[in-house]
Amino acid sequence: MTTSPRLRLRSTRSATGALTLGVLLTATATLAAPALAAQEALPGTAAARTTSATRTVTLVTGDQVMVTTTGSGQRVLAVRPASHAKGSGGFLSFQDASGDRYVIPSLAQPYLGRQLDLSLFDVTALAAGASAADRVPVTVSFARGAKPSTPTGLTLTSTSGSSARGASARGYTTAASGRKLARLLKQRIAADVRAGHRPGSTPLFAGVTSVGRTGATTARTPAANGVSTPAVNGVAGKYKLNILQITAEDRSGAGVNGAVLLTDTDDAAMMTAVLPVDDGIEKVAVPTGHYSLAAPVVDFDASGDVTAQSLVTLTDLDVTGATTTDLDARTATAQVAAATPRPATADYAAATWGRTDAADGSIDTAPTASAVSTDATPVYVNPQPAATTGKVAYFTQWSGHGPGTADPYRYDLTGRLSDQVAADQRITVTGKQLATVRERYVRDPAASPDGVITSGELGAGLPAAFSAAVTQTMPARVTDYLSGNNGGVWIQQSFPGTSLAFNSGDRTFAAGRTYTQDWARGPIGLGLGQYTTGPFGGSDCSACVADGNLLAFLAMTDSEPDHSGGPSVYSEQSYGFRAQLYRDGTLVDDRPGNTAVYVDGQTAPDARYRMVADQDFSGDTTLSQSTTAHTELTFGLPSAGDTDSLLPDRFTCEGQSPATPCQVLPMLTARFRPATDDLNTSHRTTQSMGLDIAHVTFGGAGSRAAITSAAVQVSFDGGQTWQNSVLHGSKGHYRARWTNPDSARGTSPAIRVTATDADGNGLTETITHAYTVAATTS
Repeated sequence: MTTSPRLRLRSTRSATGALTLGVLLTATATLAAPALAAQEALPGTAAARTTSATRTVTLVTGDQVMVTTTGSGQRVLAVRPASHAKGSGGFLSFQDASGDRYVIPSLAQPYLGRQLDLSLFDVTALAAGASAADRVPVTVSFARGAKPSTPTGLTLTSTSGSSARGASARGYTTAASGRKLARLLKQRIAADVRAGHRPGSTPLFAGVTSVGRTGATTARTPAANGVSTPAVNGVAGKYKLNILQITAEDRSGAGVNGAVLLTDTDDAAMMTAVLPVDDGIEKVAVPTGHYSLAAPVVDFDASGDVTAQSLVTLTDLDVTGATTTDLDARTATAQVAAATPRPATADYAAATWGRTDAADGSIDTAPTASAVSTDATPVYVNPQPAATTGKVAYFTQWSGHGPGTADPYRYDLTGRLSDQVAADQRITVTGKQLATVRERYVRDPAASPDGVITSGELGAGLPAAFSAAVTQTMPARVTDYLSGNNGGVWIQQSFPGTSLAFNSGDRTFAAGRTYTQDWARGPIGLGLGQYTTGPFGGSDCSACVADGNLLAFLAMTDSEPDHSGGPSVYSEQSYGFRAQLYRDGTLVDDRPGNTAVYVDGQTAPDARYRMVADQDFSGDTTLSQSTTAHTELTFGLPSAGDTDSLLPDRFTCEGQSPATPCQVLPMLTARFRPATDDLNTSHRTTQSMGLDIAHVTFGGAGSRAAITSAAVQVSFDGGQTWQNSVLHGSKGHYRARWTNPDSARGTSPAIRVTATDADGNGLTETITHAYTVAATTS
């Protein structure tokens, strides 16, 4: 058995929290994988990218962020706000020149760089840490003479130093405790506004100078005489420095406590910094050159609610000596909005601004700033021209829902990528410019009706961007109108209840055409699919062999061939998983806590393999259907001359080299389409079910062996006895029929499917509580 700590998959214990309204953050061309709990370790770099790409981190405010690293290295973020109270849905985001992403709740902005260090919101670093799932490791610095005490929302585990010299303490926050801190932030801001002070004037914690992420380093030296010097690439020692004074005001004209992104557009690598703005002013020492600025500015009311967000930018700024410039939210007169064919009320708006330097490098790692509203709070921007040094990459997003429930519909729109910020920020679309997607959102009868759906357009050249994720009562059938301003390729997600998560592959939706898509339509199985990208996004093959390295990773499946799923990271339930691999009858890999196997040295052309995988949701009280799935797959290795199985260039796998290309394993897949309602419940005595048997494919590559047999059996007594169905069809496409007896009313039968192909590869998949028979049938 091969062992290594490098790959993390689903674990048997998921992260805490329940799914609620969220947002997605993506770099250029990909949007989110579902938030999946981590599994145990597996070896291999490509294997690691395939299955451990998704991590979940918790911010000190209780907000949770899912971070997915795709095979191409792009990072995708999904944010779950800690609160859905009015005025609490604002976020701002920065990406620095190193590619690190920061997600900052608007409530934390007034204390950013003061008592709350920016490192607390570096989701890239948090995702790389060992405590990514639920805890944020923090270090608290106390003022001289202050007796160490536990700040609201934190748990302290150790203290060091003396009060006389300024003690420090280490500890952590969790999603639950962070919500206490978020409430304190709102209270402090509200009190400041009512007193006529700028938000953040009142100290958040008495006797505390700062709270930062344990182990974090800073790229900013302490201010001397009120002037910051970002410590980047030895700038101070090589160049004459000029004092740049930046002032910033909110929409009332008052100076703000916040942050500004400063970028050297001659060479962003030489200096890019997220700097704190204190009482409306920041002074920084910079070399002579060309710069740009971006500041998301937040306005609050006397209740501490966010009333507006303004993304104020300055495309070009020349610094040749002492320079003063102003970022005034009152100049942000253009509101992000949309003009749609049918009436719709906004439930999401965002503006994202990315800036490349004179070298015009990749926008993936370019400095970026975003202002996001997830609760219909308006987002404004100030018009700006195209850049004279480097380039601007700017776009907006807007989502809204229809006014009624009789014909539910929504719009998910992305503005066209632009090299400037126009004075008119409306996304104007006609019916002919939109794709129509008939979405069917199915859920388990025991699951909460409160679900979440997401849609995000992918497009080359888009900078890091948030995309709407909105609450959706389930079950539901919703018409989603999607724009195609940046190519019309979308990835979507569904979170039915609190336990499960599904995402689609990259799908192209053409303007003027109508599509259908079912979500969480059961039975929910455990297997593989036909993928346009790697499962959960990315480019890695999850069923491949190269140079003897064999990896097979099974995921949760619904009725759509390109969907992948698993337990949500926000679930509070415990699950069981196990995967085993046999070669010629001998066990070669056994992984409790996983649905994946990995072995190396697999080069014998005549070897036969059997993978056995199990998932057990029976302990989850929010799931009553598809509570267990047992899958057995038998297969051999593709022959060296099997060109149909050669993995396309855009995908990768472990062991790949010019001399050892990746080949897709000839493993079978199954998709079920029973005649049931949107609660996966049958109301008929005569039951039918569509069944598709195929091979796993990546970009169309995979086995072409003919499907030679299939069978469906049903058990009404918990698997003690099985009844054969009547099966019609051929070549992988079938319809099964059987009778739901009167004794099965109000119960959930099990289903077992078997299939083989012409090369002797086989599948057996058994799902308990596969569907529910209504108490009354006809």
